[in-house]
Amino acid sequence: MNGKKILKEAMILFIITLLSGLLLGFAYEVTKTPIAERQAREKQEAYQGVFAGAVFEEDEAVTAKLADAESILADAGITGVVVNECLAAKDNSGTVLGYVMSLSFAGSQGEITMAYGWNIDGSTMGIDILQSSETANLGSLADEPEFKDQFAQNTEKFALGDNIDQISGATVTSDAVVNAANGGMAFAAACAKGE
Repeated sequence: MNGKKILKEAMILFIITLLSGLLLGFAYEVTKTPIAERQAREKQEAYQGVFAGAVFEEDEAVTAKLADAESILADAGITGVVVNECLAAKDNSGTVLGYVMSLSFAGSQGEITMAYGWNIDGSTMGIDILQSSETANLGSLADEPEFKDQFAQNTEKFALGDNIDQISGATVTSDAVVNAANGGMAFAAACAKGE
């Protein structure tokens, strides 16, 4: 091979790579807004699912408390859970009924993001899996009503084998969801107390 041929092939490869990169960048720009809108809509639907009939609003004190979420959860013995967002769930007159939040944590196959609803009386309204890469027909069953509906109860703590039945064959996922729900409960209770 001579130098001119190598240079020509390198230029062709460079142009193909450049065009491919530009097309991928264009595709990303075109799709990022619709994807973000769909994710926001799904999150709002999940919030309605875990706290039906409420209006969700940012609360200045709760938003400020997000910076301390890790230590609030650690004080409650909860680790590995991140509170991404917490909104006040209010009735039409503006009375705070409780809180909804988005929690992230590690499952058996990667990160899980979950919506969690908490009533001011201390009961959990429900959970909903927003995003998960758990194994089909095992960890993915955390988003099935048979599992997630168990969380709609008034308890001081969720525990597998006590008030929550484990997903058969998905111990890590079951433990992770229970831990996250306990974390959501601890954070919501701290918000309600104004700690």
